[in-house]
Amino acid sequence: MRVSELGRRSGVSVASIKYYLREGLLTAGVQTATNQAVYGDQHVRRLRLIRSLIDIGGLSISHVRATLAAVDDETTSLHDAFGAVMHGLDEAPPENEDNEVATAYREVQEWLSARDWHIEPDAPAPYRLAELVATLRRFDFPTTLADFDSSADTAERTAEAEVKYARAMPDRTTAVETMLIGTVVLERALVEVRRLALEAASFRIDGSAHPVTPTEPS
Repeated sequence: MRVSELGRRSGVSVASIKYYLREGLLTAGVQTATNQAVYGDQHVRRLRLIRSLIDIGGLSISHVRATLAAVDDETTSLHDAFGAVMHGLDEAPPENEDNEVATAYREVQEWLSARDWHIEPDAPAPYRLAELVATLRRFDFPTTLADFDSSADTAERTAEAEVKYARAMPDRTTAVETMLIGTVVLERALVEVRRLALEAASFRIDGSAHPVTPTEPS
């Protein structure tokens, strides 16, 4: 297919496709003339992946590039590729941290050890969790890491099912892509479910509450 059809099928503008080609996010098509190339279904799939990472995951171009490199590098083990995907979804921890975050970070590390969760030392997630715990405490939430045990148990069961599903894909590239999209999209879906639960709980607790009826536009 020509680049115009590639744009129609993928839902990505021709200008964006050319930009992704220049940035190395999308492999070149088969050259048929000096200024012409043809593309295949793998290009459609890659474009949809790129757009999902940018639009849903909120990743920068540099993070997308690094994450896709893990997808494409056949010499990287599947576990390390999954790790690169997870780590690519966030910024690396800063070198300097305040005392409250440092205290929470030590607690996070102890909690991870108690759960027997092996996490790479440079993973951003433990530090982000420590930041959130420290923030909750600043607003007088009496938060301890034990408060997350129930959620962690559920997350562990879900994560095991996700990883097994991804590893059952027919090839390595599909496995990593499945893990990546599942992480980005499912994570967002779970956040929205929690927000819905909070609103529903507030309505139940406030017996005098009434649903808000949308007003007609004037």
